[in-house]
Amino acid sequence: MANFILSYDLNGHAPSHADIDEHLLKLPGEKARLLETVWYVAFPGSAEQLRQYMDMLLSANDQVLVVEAVEAAWRNILVEDQALKNAWHRNQRRNAA
Repeated sequence: MANFILSYDLNGHAPSHADIDEHLLKLPGEKARLLETVWYVAFPGSAEQLRQYMDMLLSANDQVLVVEAVEAAWRNILVEDQALKNAWHRNQRRNAA
């Protein structure tokens, strides 16, 4: 697994934010909403594969950014700080191995 930051903007009536939430929660591994449309995702594939997964739901007008992250710092995010730190370090070690 690797640590990814995924961000999206919806530019139409469909999909909804609830649809995106449901879609992301189906992925294997740990994930958490960090900001309104920014997610942490521990994913076993590449950034391209994660983007392709999002393309299954997003319309042609929607925007998405997927970044494999090695290091991060945060403040006042929407998930419990310690839970994210634990997930981050677990998946960082797996990725480094």
